[in-house]
Amino acid sequence: MSEADQAAWAIQELKKLQTPANQAVITGIMKTIDDQQAEIESLRGAMEGQLWSPTSWHQDQQDQHKR
Repeated sequence: MSEADQAAWAIQELKKLQTPANQAVITGIMKTIDDQQAEIESLRGAMEGQLWSPTSWHQDQQDQHKR
């Protein structure tokens, strides 16, 4: 199960547990899960951009030729 699937599952299960008495807490938890998922995706994109950037690839090629 992917991280996005896990987050979706957790939110779905939290909705089942939601009552008028705990609505604020459950809503806050679901927002936190959503925010964390967005941050994970953002970080993943940034890391992939660094790993596969043309500058990094070019530098790797130069380093290999020096060896």
